[in-house]
Formats: sequence, C-alpha cells, structure tokens
Amino acid sequence: MVRPAGLRRRANSPAAVVVTGFAVAVLVGTLLLLLPVSRNGSAGAGVVDALFTATSAVCVTGHIVVDTATYWTPFGQVVILALIQIGGFGIMAFASVIGLAVVRRMSLRAKMTTAAEAHSLGLDDVGGLVLGVVRISLVVEGVVALLLALRFAIGYGEPVGRAVWLGVFHSVSSFNNAGFALFSDSFIQYATDPLICLPICAAIIIGGLGFPVIIQLRKHLGRTLKWTMNTRIVVAGTIVLLVTGWAYITAIEWNNPATLGPLDWPAKLLVGFFTSVQTRTAGFNSIDTGAMDPAS
Repeated sequence: MVRPAGLRRRANSPAAVVVTGFAVAVLVGTLLLLLPVSRNGSAGAGVVDALFTATSAVCVTGHIVVDTATYWTPFGQVVILALIQIGGFGIMAFASVIGLAVVRRMSLRAKMTTAAEAHSLGLDDVGGLVLGVVRISLVVEGVVALLLALRFAIGYGEPVGRAVWLGVFHSVSSFNNAGFALFSDSFIQYATDPLICLPICAAIIIGGLGFPVIIQLRKHLGRTLKWTMNTRIVVAGTIVLLVTGWAYITAIEWNNPATLGPLDWPAKLLVGFFTSVQTRTAGFNSIDTGAMDPAS
C-alpha cells in the first residue's frame, strides 16, 4: 500500500521524528533495565518498574518507583545515567553528534529535526549548536564531577572509585536537571555541606538555562544589548525565581522543627537556597518535602 502524501509528510516531520526518537530511547532503556544484570537480587526488574524508570530518565523528570541506590546494580545505574545524558542532550542532538563523528556532516533532515528539538532559529547554526552542546555539557559536568569526587573522597572517606562514580553520576543528573540520586534519602544527609550542595546547585542552574541561552551568554556575557529576548527573559526569570523562592521557603520553614528549625542560621540559608534551586525542575531534596509547611 502507498500511504497518502499528507500522511507521509506528517510521519517524516521533525516533530514526528523527535517523538519517535524518544519512544525508541525509552524502549531500549526499558529492555536494558529488564536484564537480570540491571537489578540487585535473584530476579530481573518488573516491566512497570523498568518502563517507568527509563521514561523518567529519558525525560529527565526524576520520579522513581524504586530506590535507585539499592534496587539497581551498577550496570543498571549506568543505563539510567546514559538515558539521562541522552535525554538531556536531546534525542536528535545526540543522534547528530554521532552523525557528525561518523560522517563529519549532517543531512538536511537531521538539521531540521535537531533545530526543532533544540529551538534553534535557523539551519545554518545547527551543527555549531550541537558541538557547543557537547562542549558545554562535558565541561560543566566534568568540573562538577571533579569537585564532588574530591569532596566524597577527602571529606567522607569514600574509596576513589566510589567517589568518582558518585561525582560523575550526580554531576550528570544535576546538569540535566534529572533528580536521580544514588542515596536513598536524596541529599538529606549532606544538607549542611556547602561543598556538596553548591556545586550541584550550580550545575542545575546552568543546565536549567537551556543550551541556546548558555551559548549566547558564553559569546556575549558582558554585552547585554546583544542578548535575544529569550535570553533576557530566561536570565531575569531565573534570578527572580531563585531569590524569591529562597527567601520565601527559608522564612516559612525557619522555625519548623521538622525541616530548618534545628539548624543554625548559615545551614538554614544553605538548605533554603538548595530547596529553591530544586524547584527549578531538578528534583533533589535535602529536607523532607512532606514535612514542609503547606505554604511552602
């Protein structure tokens, strides 16, 4: 059968290709997480658990139905990390990276789908945008991973291999605003440690700006007149939301005995800031969210 021309155009449209790419990534991730080697214990993961986790990782939402730290093996955690990185890059941007690495160029369709997913304004800058995405991701994630690894190794006595893995996993999860953690209580046990919390906050804030904004800030950081309206709105909105959220949450929770109440004032400010940053879509927590005041 020959499909109608209109149906063929819809099937080949950038939006359809992006949706298909996400569906394939979720399917592959689910199949990998279903392998017995992905789960601790004698049996493999349940289909719903694997599907939910893969979807959450690819779409960088941070929701979980099983404890990432104890349910999944190191192999399963690597799969989750890979899905987070692919989802954070963008499915089509990731595919374009592979294409550029293999054939050194991008087809017109690849440029169109990548531009649609990355919100690029034109096709001429897609290749540069993709390479810029890769460079920015690796630099930010690498610096944050190094800082976290050093802190886990020196400050908490973690073996070097474990410290590096914790640094890499949480750096990637933070920069992509994914919210997956290798601790059963997220970051509650590190709530008052600025050398853990602040690098994570920095990665979340930078990643939350979006790649087009980051690339423009890198080029014109001190020349605001060259910023697009999108960049102006994103930067201003981020600052306003972070500061007002920080002030509001800290004030409301200041005397709450289940959250900030027992802490000294520097720790209260740190936890309040960390909590405000997480609402930017990150998904970590350093206090019990369920114990917060309803106003918060």
